[in-house]
Amino acid sequence: MPKPEDYSERKAQLAGWPVNIVTYRLGSIYYTTIDNTDPGAWVVKAQGATKAEAESKALNEAEALLEKVKKSKPPTGCTSVPGF
Repeated sequence: MPKPEDYSERKAQLAGWPVNIVTYRLGSIYYTTIDNTDPGAWVVKAQGATKAEAESKALNEAEALLEKVKKSKPPTGCTSVPGF
């Protein structure tokens, strides 16, 4: 079983959301995973022949998905969320 190589991890902003971007190579294929840092939910995974290709695919898909997510406060009078 091949071990991950050329591993990189970084934080970025996509569509106003903080994300973690992890990329690594297994054999001849690069894999990229993007997750939302808060609450840490997985967003997308992609693979490609090069690091740039895998990251580009994942970033495009994640940004399209995150643009659809609306940031809004809970309704007035909501008591189930601390601070509101």
